[in-house]
Amino acid sequence: MNKNLIFGVGILMVVGLVIFFRQSPPQKEIKVSQDVALPTPTIKKEAVVSLPQEIDIIRSFVNLIDEGKSSDAVMMMPAIITGNDSIKQAFGVQFNAMSSVKVKNIKESMKEDWTETRHQYMVTLDVVMDPSSAGGPIPYYGFERGENVRFIALVKEGNQWKVEGMATGP
Repeated sequence: MNKNLIFGVGILMVVGLVIFFRQSPPQKEIKVSQDVALPTPTIKKEAVVSLPQEIDIIRSFVNLIDEGKSSDAVMMMPAIITGNDSIKQAFGVQFNAMSSVKVKNIKESMKEDWTETRHQYMVTLDVVMDPSSAGGPIPYYGFERGENVRFIALVKEGNQWKVEGMATGP
C-alpha cells in the first residue's frame, strides 16, 4: 500500500506541475555574449532655430545702445533710414549720448493699424543721458532722466524685422 500511495502522490505532483507550467507564460532565456554588439537606437533631432521675437529685437536694440555699441544698434535699422552716412552718424551720436538705457516695459501699440510689414510697440525706458548732451540741438535729444515712453516701430525688410526708430508718439 505504501507503494500505491507514493505512486499516487507522484502522479499528482506531475499533473500539478504540468498544469502549473501550462498556465504560466513561457520564459525565454536570452544569452548575450560579450562579443555581440547590440545596435544603438539612433535618434534624429532637427536643429530648430526660431527667428527672434519682435520684443527680443527691441530688447537687443536697446541693450546694444546701453552697452555703447551704437553702430551695431544702427545696423538693426532699415536701409531706407540708414542708407545715408550722415543719418547713421546722427543716430550714433544720439545713441552714444545715452549713458544708460534699460527697457522697463514693452506693450503692443496701435495693433489695429499693424500690417504684415509694420508693427508698433509702446516701450518704457529708464534713461540716463550724458550731461554733455544738454547742449545738443534738442537738449538731451528729448529724453529726460528716468522713465521715458517711446513708440518703437518695427518694419520688415526682407525676412527680418528692423527698428524704424524711437518716437514720442505713435
